Amino acid sequence: MNQLFRKVLLSTVVCSFSVMSIGQVAYMSGSTLVDKKNRISSELIWKESVRSNANTITSIKAEKNDQYSDLMFLKPILTHKRIVSLGEASHGTSEYNSMKVRLVKFLHEELGYDVIAFESNLADTTAAYAQIHNTTPEELMKSSVYGVWQVEENLPLFEYIAQQSNTDHPLILTGFDSQGTSESFIKFVEAWFAKVDKNKATAFAQTERWYLKLNMVNKVDDFNIQKKKIKEKYITLQKFVRDNKAELSRNQKEQLNLISLVDRVLQNRLDMLDNYHPHIVNLLAGVDPEKHLKLGSYERDRVMADNVEWLAETVYPEEKIILWGHNYHIRKNNSTMITEHNGYDYDNNPYPTVGEMLPYSLKQAGYVIGLYAYEGSAYKNNGEEEQVQPHKKGSLEDIVGTEMGPARFINMKDEELSPTTEWMYTPRIAKAWGVLDEKMIPRDQYDGILLIHKIHPSNH
Repeated sequence: MNQLFRKVLLSTVVCSFSVMSIGQVAYMSGSTLVDKKNRISSELIWKESVRSNANTITSIKAEKNDQYSDLMFLKPILTHKRIVSLGEASHGTSEYNSMKVRLVKFLHEELGYDVIAFESNLADTTAAYAQIHNTTPEELMKSSVYGVWQVEENLPLFEYIAQQSNTDHPLILTGFDSQGTSESFIKFVEAWFAKVDKNKATAFAQTERWYLKLNMVNKVDDFNIQKKKIKEKYITLQKFVRDNKAELSRNQKEQLNLISLVDRVLQNRLDMLDNYHPHIVNLLAGVDPEKHLKLGSYERDRVMADNVEWLAETVYPEEKIILWGHNYHIRKNNSTMITEHNGYDYDNNPYPTVGEMLPYSLKQAGYVIGLYAYEGSAYKNNGEEEQVQPHKKGSLEDIVGTEMGPARFINMKDEELSPTTEWMYTPRIAKAWGVLDEKMIPRDQYDGILLIHKIHPSNH
C-alpha cells in the first residue's frame, strides 16, 4: 500500500466515524461539508484501488503468433465458466471490435471456448457456417452478422473461423437473434429443401419473403389476417422438416445440427408472430409508441434468451460458449438499472434483457464483461460519427479510467464490499453509446469492466 493510499484510507475511516457521531446533526442543519469531504476522499480511495488492482491490457488488436501475455490474468477468472458474454457500449467502434476479436481468439486457443454466438440471426449464422468451405471469410462475415459488425476490424475473426473449420478444434459460428433474415439464408434453405421436395422449397422461400414484408405492416387488422395465414404456412414447413429428417440429413452433411437449427428458426417465427410483431405493428401505427417499443424489445430479448438456453443445453451441451452483443442485452440484471435509455427516452422502469432471462444455472456459470470507453468517437447506427461526452466525477469511467494505459480490466466478481470497492456496490453513471448517462450499480450488471482509453469509428 503506497503512502498516498494509506493517507486517504485513514482519513476516510476517521471521516466515517465522524459521520456516525454527528451525521444527524449535520443533516438537520443542512450541512453538506462532511458528506462532500467524505465523497472526495472516497473517490481518491476508489481510484487508487483501481490503479493498484486492475489489469492493464497493452494490445487492443490480435497480432500474428499472439502470446496473450497481457490477457493471462483472465485464465483463473474464466477457466471454469461455461459462458463468457462480451458486451459493448456502442456499435460502430473500431477498438471494441478489435478487442473482442482478440478476446475470442484467446478464449478459444487458451481456454477451450468452441462456440461464438453473435447478437445476429440464428438463421443467417447457421446458413453461413454450413457453407463455410464454399465461401470467402469476407462473404462469411457479410452473410452471417448484422451490418454494424461487418467491418474491417472483424474480418480477422472470420478468417480465423474459416481457418479453424479445417482443424480438429473448430470455432463454431452461430447466433441467437430471431428477427427477419437475409436473402442468402432463404436461397440456401430453398436449394436444400428442393433436393427433397421442390414444392416445399418454393413454399419456404415465398413464406420467408412474406415474413420480411410483415415488418412494414402498420395496420393491426391487416396484420392479424396475414398472421393467421402465414402461421399455417410455417406450421406446415415445420412438419415437413420433422417428417423428413433422414432425407434432409443425407442432402446436407456439412453441419450436423442443421436440421434442429432450421426447425428452431421456424419455431422462432411462430413465437415472434404471436408475441413480437403485434407490438411492432402498433408502434408503426403510432399507437402508444414508447409502450410498444419497450414491449417489443422485451419480447425480442425473451426469444434471444430462450435461444441462448437452447444452444447451451440442447445443441452444444458440452461446449463452452462466447456471447457477442451490446451491453444492454448481455448485462446481468437490466430490470434493476436505476436509469436506462430504452431507445425512445430515459426509463426508470426497465425490462429484463437476455442476460437476466437466462436460466439460473447458466447465469451462475457465466461471466459478463461490459465494454466502455474513456474518450474518442464512434459511429451511431445511422452512420453519423458521435463524440464520447466528458464524464462526471464519480462515474464508472471516471473511477476506472484515471491514469490508464490503452485498456484496463477490473474484475468485480468476487470483490466484497469495503471502502476500496464501495463504488462497485453503489449507484454510478456510465455512458451508453458514449453519450447517454445510464445509472446502475456496476456489480449488479457486470462481473468485469473493460475500459478502453480512446475509441475511433469502425472501418467499413
